[in-house]
Amino acid sequence: MNTEFQKSMSFLTSLVKSISLPVVVIGTDLRIRFVNPAAEILFAEKIKGSPVGENCYRFLHGHEAPCFTRGEGCPLIDCRETGGVVKSKYTMDDKGEFPRHYEIIAAPMRGDVGKMVGIVEVFNDITDWTLFEKWLKAAHQDSEHQFRERTAKLLEANKTLRLEIQERQRTEMELLQERKRSELLYRVIPSAIFTVDLDRHITSWNDKAAALTGYSREEIVGRPCSIFALYPCPGKCGMYTDSIEKPIVGRECVIRTKNGQTRIVSKNGDFLLDDDGNIIGAVESFEDITNIKKFEEELSGERDKLKGMLSAMNQSVHIVCPDYIIEYQNDDALQAFGDMLGQRCYKLYRGRSAPCEHCLMHAAIEEHSIQRIELLLGNNKSYAQSYTPFVDVDGQTKMLVLLRDITEEKLLQAETLRSVQLASVGELAAGVAHEINNPINGIINYAQIIQDESDSNETLTRICDKIIREGERVASIVSNLLSFARQQDDNFDKIRIEEVIFDAVDLIRHQLSKNCIILELKLADNLLPIFGHHQQLQQVFLNLFSNARYALNQRYPGKEPRKKIIVSGEVVTVEEEEYNRIIVKDLGTGIPDEIVAKIFEPFYSSKTSGEGTGLGLSISRDIIGKHGGRLEVKTVNGEYTSMIVDIPVLTEEELTGMGETPTERK
Repeated sequence: MNTEFQKSMSFLTSLVKSISLPVVVIGTDLRIRFVNPAAEILFAEKIKGSPVGENCYRFLHGHEAPCFTRGEGCPLIDCRETGGVVKSKYTMDDKGEFPRHYEIIAAPMRGDVGKMVGIVEVFNDITDWTLFEKWLKAAHQDSEHQFRERTAKLLEANKTLRLEIQERQRTEMELLQERKRSELLYRVIPSAIFTVDLDRHITSWNDKAAALTGYSREEIVGRPCSIFALYPCPGKCGMYTDSIEKPIVGRECVIRTKNGQTRIVSKNGDFLLDDDGNIIGAVESFEDITNIKKFEEELSGERDKLKGMLSAMNQSVHIVCPDYIIEYQNDDALQAFGDMLGQRCYKLYRGRSAPCEHCLMHAAIEEHSIQRIELLLGNNKSYAQSYTPFVDVDGQTKMLVLLRDITEEKLLQAETLRSVQLASVGELAAGVAHEINNPINGIINYAQIIQDESDSNETLTRICDKIIREGERVASIVSNLLSFARQQDDNFDKIRIEEVIFDAVDLIRHQLSKNCIILELKLADNLLPIFGHHQQLQQVFLNLFSNARYALNQRYPGKEPRKKIIVSGEVVTVEEEEYNRIIVKDLGTGIPDEIVAKIFEPFYSSKTSGEGTGLGLSISRDIIGKHGGRLEVKTVNGEYTSMIVDIPVLTEEELTGMGETPTERK
């Protein structure tokens, strides 16, 4: 081997050893011929001596036979078949939290006659990119508690990403005097590399530089680097300006491609020295970070960064700035509250024109904790609201506000409480009924005895009749009250709607009489049996009577001929189906047009504080709906209100199925 060739090989070996990326040379016999120091560090746990001479499949993969015999890809065979550079993936478990992922770039090595004598493999660490992609996919599955941790990891991943870019750009450039040998290195390093002389004329240009700029090697070698270099190179060259420290690492520059596009690149560079240490030129590498810069700009706002995750939470989500401005809303929030971007949070949440005195957002920031509250918003729905502070990528503390609709939960709680109250009333009513029924029965019996012994005294007989009737009415009211308050199962049965109405009237008649309210019953004789729950329907009519009584008292505080409730009933046909239609009409205040649509919403009440819970009509509509019917309203503000109840009647086929004759519909 001549001296010049030895010097070339020595220079190439020194050059490869100085590269920060792991490099492995493999012969055509599948044995390792050379590893650089970076590769020795990467495979430190595998190396127990020199790896040179070991089979690549045993050293890299722990196999006892070549990869292609196992049906797996082999870079050497792929290079031989394609004649060019090939890429593959490699995963190494470093016994840490995550395995390390690498992209292997393999290029063929050829002898003097062009015959392939082996391959050069360069290992490019892509672990952080892989983890970053996995984090984004898994982020939307996190719970509220995990969300804050994920956000911190995402921000940390962004920092790691920037460090990774700098690390990948720290390819140490050494003297490039043997152009033919150096081009092999150019092809396998995933960075654009070129060299210039002291006059800034390009002396070498690798394939990656050609792909990035569009200029081929033939087009650009010998021309000044200003052909593609824009800001800040013309005014302040990084390599030949004394005030700029060498080596250059991670300097952002702007270049112009052959087709006129401008790209942002991150550049590394250093001087080329001869054997005596004299500067003879410079070597520079650069990577296109245009898309990365664009991605970093997108990360500056959590709205863009976390949109997919927040939209999948099935809750209304707002991001609020410290100045109370809502800067993000997910689709659920947009649907629930409308477009509130740019609005003040206190206006939406509290209906205020100024910040709240006890602002939960600032409390969360000061205490570094999540603040929670339940509140009723302007859409008449109850929400469980939480305030979670987080730090934006630009260092600003903002607030993640979650609103979960708990209206149905509150309604269920209210119904459960009512059931408990009814159970208590039932127990009380049972005791009261026992205490009342015994003396009432005694009074009735004594009146009957007196009546039997006073046939000749008409006045006494008439008085006894009245005592007996009133006593029986008291007993009936007590029995009806006990029946209504008693806990019942949810089983439906054949019932008559007029009996339900009569029982409800018995319970409220005294209140109506006390308020000087006239009750008119206009029930048709042909009302038909229905399939329903007596106590539930009785509750509906008690609610309707109570609302009518309130409206009449509001309009007529005293006695008045028009102070009346009219209850009418008839059989109607709607879409070829028969219904019992019951109308409860009062000549009271009516309902304003602007609130008619809200009266069936849970917890909405137009009554003064303490007069109602806002649940009566909501529960009533739900009960009628369970019976297959409809509850609707017809009203004229200031004149009247009619509550219209349609309940489907039992058909002849349904009665037959219940073991009854169709004539029992009559």
